[in-house]
Amino acid sequence: MSEQLLSWKPESIVERRPLSELHGSIGNEVFVTEWRSVDKEHLDQFHWSVDSVPELSDTWVNSDFPRASENIDGFMLLSLLQSAFFDNFPFYEEGVVTYNYGVDSLRFPATAYLEHKMRARAVLLSVTDKPSGFLCRVKTTMELHGEEKPALSLEFLILLTQTKVDR
Repeated sequence: MSEQLLSWKPESIVERRPLSELHGSIGNEVFVTEWRSVDKEHLDQFHWSVDSVPELSDTWVNSDFPRASENIDGFMLLSLLQSAFFDNFPFYEEGVVTYNYGVDSLRFPATAYLEHKMRARAVLLSVTDKPSGFLCRVKTTMELHGEEKPALSLEFLILLTQTKVDR
């Protein structure tokens, strides 16, 4: 396994930004990662982790799908996107925790295959002040190099909240 294949490095250094800049960033792109790919070993590990191994499970639904052994499952892409998102989302301050709050409008418009290079792109759509912190809605896509449609599109909902530290 190549470490380069597995990383979600940003196109440029992620510059941490204070939460006070959230509202002023609505409508702006907040990060784009470098292109990366998925290797066969990790695809097989994903299938194993969700019990999608033909001899062990009847959940092997893609076995009749064209190029099934090279097809990257949409939920694997979603898992990869989570890591890309939280490695690159720039808004952070000491004592702030970022939680998954939910996902809206999840779609898989195009099929991703092992040969595809992909990257994540995120645009801050809205910020809602809540008693517990800031609820951010972030339009996030997993683009496929050379393809018109993304492999994945969703609106990530994340909650940024202060931690309480007793000393």
